[in-house]
Amino acid sequence: MVTHRYKLDLILDTITDGVLVVDSQGVVLYANRAAEKLLARSPIVGQLLAIPVNPDKNSYQDINLIRPDGLAWAEMRSAPLNWDGQPGYVIALRDITERKHIELERQKFVSLADNSMEFIGMADMNFIPFYINEAGMRLVGLDSLEQGVRTPVREFFFPEDQRFIVEEFFPRVVREGHADVEIRFRHFKSGDAIWIHYNVFTIKDSTGEPIGFATVSRNISVSKQVKAALHEASQRKDEFLAMLAHELRNPLTPINNAAHILDRLKLEDPRLGWATEVIKRQVKHLTHLVDDLLDVSRIARGKISLKKERLDLVEVIKAVLETARGFILPKRQSLDVRLPEQPIRVEGDPVRLSQVLLNLLDNASKYSPEKGRIEVNVQLLGAEVEIRVQDNGTGISPELLPTIFDLFQQGTRTLDRSQGGLGIGLTLVKQLVELHGGQVTASSPGAGLGSIFSIRLPTLAGTVPLSVSETPKPSLDTGIRVLVVDDDPDVRESTALLLGLNGYEVRTADSGERAITLIDTFRPDVVLLDIGMPGENGYQVAQRIRRLAGGGDLLLIALSGYGRTEDLARSREAGFDHHLVKPLNLNVLCNLMETEFADRPS
Repeated sequence: MVTHRYKLDLILDTITDGVLVVDSQGVVLYANRAAEKLLARSPIVGQLLAIPVNPDKNSYQDINLIRPDGLAWAEMRSAPLNWDGQPGYVIALRDITERKHIELERQKFVSLADNSMEFIGMADMNFIPFYINEAGMRLVGLDSLEQGVRTPVREFFFPEDQRFIVEEFFPRVVREGHADVEIRFRHFKSGDAIWIHYNVFTIKDSTGEPIGFATVSRNISVSKQVKAALHEASQRKDEFLAMLAHELRNPLTPINNAAHILDRLKLEDPRLGWATEVIKRQVKHLTHLVDDLLDVSRIARGKISLKKERLDLVEVIKAVLETARGFILPKRQSLDVRLPEQPIRVEGDPVRLSQVLLNLLDNASKYSPEKGRIEVNVQLLGAEVEIRVQDNGTGISPELLPTIFDLFQQGTRTLDRSQGGLGIGLTLVKQLVELHGGQVTASSPGAGLGSIFSIRLPTLAGTVPLSVSETPKPSLDTGIRVLVVDDDPDVRESTALLLGLNGYEVRTADSGERAITLIDTFRPDVVLLDIGMPGENGYQVAQRIRRLAGGGDLLLIALSGYGRTEDLARSREAGFDHHLVKPLNLNVLCNLMETEFADRPS
């Protein structure tokens, strides 16, 4: 008997489950080593245990164990037993503390997930869900978790997105452990699209191997709708600005042409000369406002590009100063200019750099009094050139100075708004200078004490060839035949008269059909063609002209109130050689034509 008991002890001490024998009162009659370890009591035989057992039959239950190191959990099985003639029970205990902790954590997770407003779900490696929270089921129109676990993950997406999800997205999740994407869920009942930020990560086992996927995804449908609405509003704004520019430029063209015609006729009455100069100045001002408005819109959308070339900045500045004198001299303001004698080589867009300096000079003149003083100082500072524009005008208050380059920012204005402007000129200056790799700063001693604007631009080292772009004065005997096509009679006739006074042989047409006929009889060298005509528009007419016999040899120039980047691109596609924006700049047009026909025998 002793030998048998000894062998039993050896066997029971080798197993990991605890084994106890207790009498009917709960006093321990036998305990193996695993039981002593689990209960954290040694020796335990003879001690009383308060363990609930079923006196009549086998029982199975999870119990709490109170140990010195804290609570533990055990899975307990018990059965009646006669031990050495005494009635009692045999009890088997298995440590399930770790499992219970995991279950508790899972319950916490499920509780949190079920109260979350985000889509939370888990799936196995075969993309079959085994958990979806309440918010997730509501989001996609599932009635129960049972329905969800019967629905493969790919079915949550639209057919056109399923290949991406299964073949590209989830393999990336496996490779990197995590991935996210903005994509649409499909509502199972209505079929509606639900935009979500789909955030997925792998679930791994204790060895680090992926055993499933989990997602915590956010419904972004509202933000998507807001973005779409903002994008649509932005597009409508751009279309409105383009139409506004077109409608403003169209009447500016004949006004500008008429002013130049009056100037060309050299009428004797000095009052006519004065009126002509007023018209020309105001046309330039309106054109300047329209261009600034559109440029700000382009820059804000990142759609402005520079046409850079290597140039002498001093020559660019000289040309701008000549233009600026047109609005500075009428106010009897002095213009003090200090330029270096040597060329300053930079890489930049001459048109945009001229626009920058002209805006600063215009600003200085506007905010300076009659007989005010404006100074322009240009100097080399190492690898940079500095352009300083200083005036003795109204100055800038300390409150305004930090935001002086912000869009629509202006100082205090009187009701008459005698200084004009839209508050966008300095914004353009800053953005165009920065596109050239430079910076612009503003300073002022205070209100009423004038202001200083300083531009710094990088220069080119060494000697480099410079671009030369001179605008030749039109010849009075060009021999070049020009066909002007425009449905607006004022634009058409004033352009024809202005070109005729400058030595060109001109005919006009008010439609594409009439233009096609005249090309056959008049045989022009140049067709100056409006875009926005009724019936056939300019793009369509240009395509017809290019298909004519000899139509490919014509110099085809668009003259339009539309001047967006996409308008210029469409002109190139239609076959135009050049695209000019109204109002007509006669010097630019003459330069294009005479450069094209420079080698023609006289």
